[in-house]
Amino acid sequence: MHPVLLYLGDWPIHAYGVMGAVAFTLIAGMTLGRARREGLEPDRLVDVMFWTSVAGLVGARGLYVWANPEAFPTWTSWLHLRSGGLVFYGALFTGLPAALSLMRQYHLPVLRTADLFATALPLGHALSRVGCFLAGCCYGAPTDLPWGVSYHHPLSPAPHGVPVHPTQLYAVAYLVAIGVVVNATWYRRRFDGQVLLTYLLLYSAARSLNELVRGDAERGFVGVRWLGELISTSQALSALLAVLCLVAWRWLGQRAR
Repeated sequence: MHPVLLYLGDWPIHAYGVMGAVAFTLIAGMTLGRARREGLEPDRLVDVMFWTSVAGLVGARGLYVWANPEAFPTWTSWLHLRSGGLVFYGALFTGLPAALSLMRQYHLPVLRTADLFATALPLGHALSRVGCFLAGCCYGAPTDLPWGVSYHHPLSPAPHGVPVHPTQLYAVAYLVAIGVVVNATWYRRRFDGQVLLTYLLLYSAARSLNELVRGDAERGFVGVRWLGELISTSQALSALLAVLCLVAWRWLGQRAR
């Protein structure tokens, strides 16, 4: 675990923030490179990426605050992003509508542009999960498997000295696999929007399974039981996302035919 990579004077450079910046750069580079080959306007895409990131950050923070209200006694504490606390699904459910709205506003082909972003998003997301591993957040439940990892850093939120599932690395593995699938789908898609829906469907399934071996209570739970335990907020949102994607897949597929 290396939550702080280095110090610039008294200013710490956090691993999670660095990996997030690298992830954004990768997504932007892949998207803009493919956009030029598709004849799309790069300047418009840069605007979409910027404002989508802002909307996504608000949603990611908002969902974490909603799941952990006791950790934020005042509204100003919501703004202390350096203390951590972001949820991917919050970013998705605010960032995606913002992105689709901006694409329409800028007269971009909405679904084709969304597919374009979806070819890069899983790989960028994988890099951000490397940041989670370095920061020690999103840790797994205790395990006796030989690849369990133990955290000893004083800043680690995980139980110290207890082998836990490396759930962050599980996420890296399945996100890279999803990245391979969606990029193959890009060249074989039957309708615009198929690449995005493929990404979201595969992610919702993989995330639900990964949640079974997560150990961080901060991710939040809802009052629904499955296999004798409460399901996490992310599992509930994964189920909702999967249903929405299946409905959209059927509708877009029928429209294309």
